Amino acid sequence: MTGSAMSTGLTLAVEALPAVLIGPWAGVAIDRWYRKKVLIVANVAGAAGVALILSATTSAHLGLIYLGLIVENVAVCFLRPAARAVTPAVVGSRADLASANALSAFGNSAFRMIGPLVGTFLATRGWFAAAAFIDIASYLAAAAIITGVAIRSTDRSGHVTPRIAGLLRQGLRHIAGTSLLRGLLATSWVYWTANAALTVLLIPFTATRLHGSGQAVGHLIAGLGVGYLCGSAISKTLITRFATRTLLTVAYASVGLCFLVAFTATALPIALVAVTASGVPGAVAQVVTGHRLQTSTPDAVLGRVAAAFHTSDAVAAVVGALIAPAVVALTDLGVALAILSATVLVTAAMAVMVLPGRGAEDPDVRPAAPAKATLTP
Repeated sequence: MTGSAMSTGLTLAVEALPAVLIGPWAGVAIDRWYRKKVLIVANVAGAAGVALILSATTSAHLGLIYLGLIVENVAVCFLRPAARAVTPAVVGSRADLASANALSAFGNSAFRMIGPLVGTFLATRGWFAAAAFIDIASYLAAAAIITGVAIRSTDRSGHVTPRIAGLLRQGLRHIAGTSLLRGLLATSWVYWTANAALTVLLIPFTATRLHGSGQAVGHLIAGLGVGYLCGSAISKTLITRFATRTLLTVAYASVGLCFLVAFTATALPIALVAVTASGVPGAVAQVVTGHRLQTSTPDAVLGRVAAAFHTSDAVAAVVGALIAPAVVALTDLGVALAILSATVLVTAAMAVMVLPGRGAEDPDVRPAAPAKATLTP
């Protein structure tokens, strides 16, 4: 409607702001309130936010777009941590939880590929309202489905509920006191910061280095989605066989190497293969981080811990978006892409140093089967 880069930038800032400001407090609410109601209300609020965006029909109504984005992303601040917090209780066993997390990541990867294609197809044909109605319907359908799911309330028996600030400190103390969670939070923040910075530079890279169009960007994103599908499919098996430190070290190193190949390429086919390959370990890292977060956190504080990670990801997105143009200004695009890709390799080295090895904090890792004794003549 406006053709304004400033309006677009403000839109992206408005999307990220709620998670930064509200995320930790949303975690407190998730642990105090009945999580099933949180999920239902958050989905309905998300639908209302998209409806506000839909009602903005001219540039004079930009305020409705910003308001709608704020409403939707405030809802997401409750929705994502709450969904992560209820999953262990709904699923049950650790083995089933690993399967559920892998399946969830597989579904998310599939819809990340399908959604943009459907949305842009409808929007370019003048049917943006149809795309918005699909989004609204998805929120309302999720709310309806959740009404039929049995979700027990958080057990707070045996202790007096402290004030909100005290509850927030409890969640932060649990992260600080658990070496696995500390390591996961630190490594994932560096990883997602580098990812966000590279995402900002994806279009300039495609245009100047690959001499490609918007369609080439679409191919790279679709390739990444294919890699994520493959990585999600194998993540459950890897979770039950290898320690967290081993998995994340290998995953981050693999992503970093793929990024170095992709962002130093001058031909689209090479970049496409490398980006697609990066999606496999990228998905594994994402599933492993979320799964270990759940298995290392008591249910009573799981909402706060999940919200802390959600907030950390949002801060990483903002910092990465600010770092990218600064590094380009100090060097040039090629050097900036190489530095940011190498940062992911640094994350792998960081994982070796800050994550604990196999032990009590990896209780669902199955030991290798003992070798069978054999008799030789």
